[in-house]
Amino acid sequence: MAKEKVYTFETRLKRVHDSHVDTIIVVPDKIIKSLPVEGRVRTKGTFNKTPFALAIQFKKDGTRYFSFSASLRRKARLGSGDPVKVRFWIVDPDEVDVPEELQAVLGQDLEAMKAWKSFTPGLQRGLAHYVNAVKNVDSRIKRALEIMEKAKYGQLHAQKMAKKKTD
Repeated sequence: MAKEKVYTFETRLKRVHDSHVDTIIVVPDKIIKSLPVEGRVRTKGTFNKTPFALAIQFKKDGTRYFSFSASLRRKARLGSGDPVKVRFWIVDPDEVDVPEELQAVLGQDLEAMKAWKSFTPGLQRGLAHYVNAVKNVDSRIKRALEIMEKAKYGQLHAQKMAKKKTD
């Protein structure tokens, strides 16, 4: 299997006030033009050696960027205006990193697995993030059990919204 191409650049964190995120890393045009895919690009990489798994976003003005959340800033120990070394590679947009606790729930509950497989990769990523967002193992297990119990009965917000669209 071929090794994936790694893209690197150095920049500074940029504070923005016109979106749902307040700090971004602008991806240089030179790198955007060299990417083998267009549109939303799923990536994994590091910001100053702190790992991330993010999509390259885009603004209406054509700017392409990574959103840099508060939790990621804390992990990387970076603030607005700080220099950052970015290293990333493109990943399969359908691949989802499923937390161990959620894998255990899915492995033991066929109905939950059936519901999980019906979800888009984006929804799966969101649910995986929700489970992983807490540090405590017991809390991650509780979240995994709760979301998959709701999923089995069509009670997740995304399922309710999809049902509304078809009604």
